[in-house]
Amino acid sequence: MNALSQILVIFTLCFVANAQAHKFSTAYMDVTEQQGQPALLWKVALHDLAQAGLIQAKDSHQVSWQQVLDSEPQLQDYIRQRLGFSSAAGACDINTAAADWLAQRMQQDMFLLLPLQVHCDSPERWQLSYTALFDSQHSHKLLLSWQLPPNKANAVLSPTSPLYPAPLSH
Repeated sequence: MNALSQILVIFTLCFVANAQAHKFSTAYMDVTEQQGQPALLWKVALHDLAQAGLIQAKDSHQVSWQQVLDSEPQLQDYIRQRLGFSSAAGACDINTAAADWLAQRMQQDMFLLLPLQVHCDSPERWQLSYTALFDSQHSHKLLLSWQLPPNKANAVLSPTSPLYPAPLSH
C-alpha cells in the first residue's frame, strides 16, 4: 500500500470514529388540536435524556424501561421547566402521565414518546416555548410539526429560536 492510500485509510477511519462520537441530538414534536385544545407528542431519544441526567443509567445507550419509569418525577419536573405553551390568556397547563408513555425505535435509537395534554384558557395566539436539552446538548434541535390552524407548518427550534410561532418583531 502506498503512502497516499495509507493516509486516506487513516483519514477515513478517523472521520468515521469522529462522526459516531459526535452524533446530533434531535427531538421531534407533533402539535395537533384535540377537542379545541393543543395536544403535543414529544419524541426524544432515551440516550439524550440519560446524558442530561434525567434518567439514571450507567450507560446512556442502554436505558431500561424501568429506569425510565423510575425517572418519572425528574422528567415531569423537567417538562414543567423546559416546555411551555401559552395563549392570548397567558400560560397554559401541560400534563403527561407515565401510563401513556411509549418507547419506539427511530433511526437506530430508542425514543421516548411523551403525549402532553395542554389546557389553554383561550384558543387564540397559541405559542410553544422549547428549551429542553439545549444546555446539555449544544447541537440539540427540535423538529416541529405544527398542525394548528391557521399556521400549519414545519419548523426547527434551537437555542437561538426557541419559540413557535416566533414573536412578531416591531
